[in-house]
Amino acid sequence: MDVIIEDFDIIEKTYEKELSKLQGKKLLVTGSYGMITSYLCSFLIHIMDRFDLELYLQGRNERKLRERYGNFEESRRVHLMLFDFEKGELPDIKPDYILHAASAASTKYFVECPVDVLRPNTVGTWNLLNYAKENNIEKFLFFSSNSIYGEGGVEKVILSENDYGIVDPLNDRSCYIESKRMSEQMCAAFWKQYKVPANIIRICHTYGPTFDVEQDTRIIPRTIKKILSGSDVEIYRDPDSVIQYTYIADMVAAILLIMLKGNNGEAYNAGSDEIVKMDDVIAWMLQADPQIKSKLIEKEIDGNYNFAKGKGINFLKLSNEKLRSLGWRQLFSNEEGFKRMVKHYLTSV
Repeated sequence: MDVIIEDFDIIEKTYEKELSKLQGKKLLVTGSYGMITSYLCSFLIHIMDRFDLELYLQGRNERKLRERYGNFEESRRVHLMLFDFEKGELPDIKPDYILHAASAASTKYFVECPVDVLRPNTVGTWNLLNYAKENNIEKFLFFSSNSIYGEGGVEKVILSENDYGIVDPLNDRSCYIESKRMSEQMCAAFWKQYKVPANIIRICHTYGPTFDVEQDTRIIPRTIKKILSGSDVEIYRDPDSVIQYTYIADMVAAILLIMLKGNNGEAYNAGSDEIVKMDDVIAWMLQADPQIKSKLIEKEIDGNYNFAKGKGINFLKLSNEKLRSLGWRQLFSNEEGFKRMVKHYLTSV
């Protein structure tokens, strides 16, 4: 059985009671072919017949939409939506739930086209919240990021939803961070003034079998690509390189629980219980299957290394206690998750 289908069965079995609240609902997902949303929407397709779901999957690139979901259009439950909500183009479908996930999240875009990063998180969120208000929806869920906590300025090592750090508004990365923060405030304001039932999920670093390994240049998809080609994997030897990684199945479960059970107007951190070292992550990936020939090569930090301590988000961990209060629990350890991810790619080539 494919890794992804195994994941779906585990999620469905674990959260069966909560998922029953979706019976007969209409869901609109923006940015539906992203790394996390591809998995989320595929899970919703997996359960749509059982729960009588109607899915509206939005994007602006018809080719990407059809590559991901074209095979499901004949079901009459899956509708591919080519509208630009940033321009106020919004469909007459009256959804029960809106999941606003459309956002550029790569450092490349922060540097090259910051206006394009800002727009879906500001103008787009404004338009969608007004649309939610007009349609009297059951929940609007905004996909935010752990990056909104900034860089330092707080003494705590583990941050709850009410702790905040420092953000330089003129930094390249801040087009993403500040626009996410503004969107969060919009959600809170629309709940306070218009009673639009909005929630925010602050997503930690997430990985899984839906990376675009040809286009995504971040370290995990880059490593997958090297494994598939049999090349060695080079990383900098950095003892401070630790990350709160979360396997995508656990992240999707968090998304659905916050959507179904979250307290209106509030934000929820979504991340695993574990902090892991990057060299351990790469080692787990290389151990996923005996056929893997790639080796890990560590090199000393030099001037080309952009992630040394003090150059990025320095908080080690976000608390997931509030998420746990909704019934969430981590189902996949990171060692298991990274190995599952690589196995998927090895069996898909």
